Amino acid sequence: MENIITKLAEIEAAASRIMDSVSEQKLQLARDHEAAVEAFDRKVDQETQAQVKEIQEQLEIRMKQELESQKADTEAKLAHMEHYYQEHHRELAENIYERIIRKG
Repeated sequence: MENIITKLAEIEAAASRIMDSVSEQKLQLARDHEAAVEAFDRKVDQETQAQVKEIQEQLEIRMKQELESQKADTEAKLAHMEHYYQEHHRELAENIYERIIRKG
């Protein structure tokens, strides 16, 4: 009978060690999982920031190009208007003079 009790105590002690080992493994797996999640989050954040920076740089380049294009277009229009004025200022002045006289 004592032999059976001793064996049962040994089995219970072994089961207790197994349960303790399983609990430790669960804790380690949880820590590993948390570390993996944190590493993944950091990686995603870094990639996202890099993509945002690249998009901002592309938008800035495109905006500068568009502004340069608008500036060149405006300068060309102003030059055309100046040329037209230089070529037709006498006709324009006469038209204005005629309109003033007719209304007056």
